[in-house]
Amino acid sequence: MANFRAERLFIRVAGVLDFDPNAGIDAEEFAFIMVCDADPYDRPSLQDYTVAAGDRPRWFRAAAGLATIRAVIEEYQSTLSSAAPEQQASMEHKIEVLRVVEDKLDSIDLKDYKFHFLARDL
Repeated sequence: MANFRAERLFIRVAGVLDFDPNAGIDAEEFAFIMVCDADPYDRPSLQDYTVAAGDRPRWFRAAAGLATIRAVIEEYQSTLSSAAPEQQASMEHKIEVLRVVEDKLDSIDLKDYKFHFLARDL
């Protein structure tokens, strides 16, 4: 990925959909989640599926991205109960954002399309 600030993150699809894959996604929060998801040891990172604007697109199976999104959700959920009260609202929002992304990737997977996340700066 090119060296720039990833301030918004969008879903791009290799195929024609009958829905907007980015509807309902907080693109700024999604970008923040992706940036913070660096180098997990037991799964692919959200960064692995991310392409910068202007870079040559790389396409991934939606099922792979879906598995990663679900793993990230699980990680947030497992730490939610032990998080400080002032952090819980932020973590719940992150889970909500990831649930919307999960729903979109699930629909993309049903159509057997490929995707990538597109990082944009403001």
